Amino acid sequence: MKRFWSLLALALAAALLPLVAAGPAAAAGAPAASCNDSHAVIGESYSLPTGQQLDSNLVVLGAEATVASGATINCNVVVMGGDLSLAGKVVGDVVVVGGNVHLLSTAEVDGRLQSLGGTLTQDDGATVKGSVGQGFSIGSGRPERPAVNGAFSVLDTMFAFYRGVTRTILGALGMGLLALLVVLFWPEQTARVRAAAANAPGQSGALGLLTVVAVPVLIVIASITICLIPVGFMAGVVLTAAVAFGWIALGELVGQRLAGGLGLVALSPAVAAGLGTALLSLAVAAINLVPCVGWIAPVVLAAVGLGAVTLTRFGTQPFLPASPAAPIAPALNA
Repeated sequence: MKRFWSLLALALAAALLPLVAAGPAAAAGAPAASCNDSHAVIGESYSLPTGQQLDSNLVVLGAEATVASGATINCNVVVMGGDLSLAGKVVGDVVVVGGNVHLLSTAEVDGRLQSLGGTLTQDDGATVKGSVGQGFSIGSGRPERPAVNGAFSVLDTMFAFYRGVTRTILGALGMGLLALLVVLFWPEQTARVRAAAANAPGQSGALGLLTVVAVPVLIVIASITICLIPVGFMAGVVLTAAVAFGWIALGELVGQRLAGGLGLVALSPAVAAGLGTALLSLAVAAINLVPCVGWIAPVVLAAVGLGAVTLTRFGTQPFLPASPAAPIAPALNA
């Protein structure tokens, strides 16, 4: 795990290091001119002895950093892929990614402290004047300072991006796991919904759009009357379940098409549904990032799935599209 974080840190360093180096110190009173520079150490341990000062940002990649008692760093500290042992003073912010942080009793941080991917240990007597956060969350502390073009603003942006990516991936994996369980317990019902979506996508989509518009209106009307509020609540639950069920059926369709294309004939329907639903969720999340028109794909797909669920009555009965009537042969004149 430690090696993984180190490699990840080195991969991000190329894009992050110039931005950190260009940012002024976040803390008030730090010399802005010197904090435009960074002292970068890659792959080697760094130690600032007692009585020494560093008037630039400290960036340590893939190694440990130690700041002794009585030593002072007048700018920001960024450690990626290594541990930080701090007994001295940091005037700016401290960010540690993929390593542990140990604040000794004489440590003092005037800015904020953020630890991601490691443990944070703070001895009695150690002080952090700004906020302290672990993971992607930043705890409460002093009021937020404006950090225009600052190092921490860049890191906040990076953390927000990776938080969004992590949530998207976890959500897709969760839907994949749910799809696997649904197909394990209700294989025939899911197969009927999948068949309806594949054989009549236009009809399913139209009915799905009508359903997603009509049901909320009925819920609002039911909520006007106090005695019908439970009915409106149950209708909302059923609608949510129907959308999820339809999405899983589409995911199973994607998984089976993918398994057929790759020649995975031995892949079980449940596993195919799990993989297909996860991939479908990731693909739609990526498409949804397209400005202005990105929302169309998830809405259309959700409508098709919801319509297929409605046509099959939650998969309890098959849907057979009406076939055109056979032409009647003309009668032969005698």
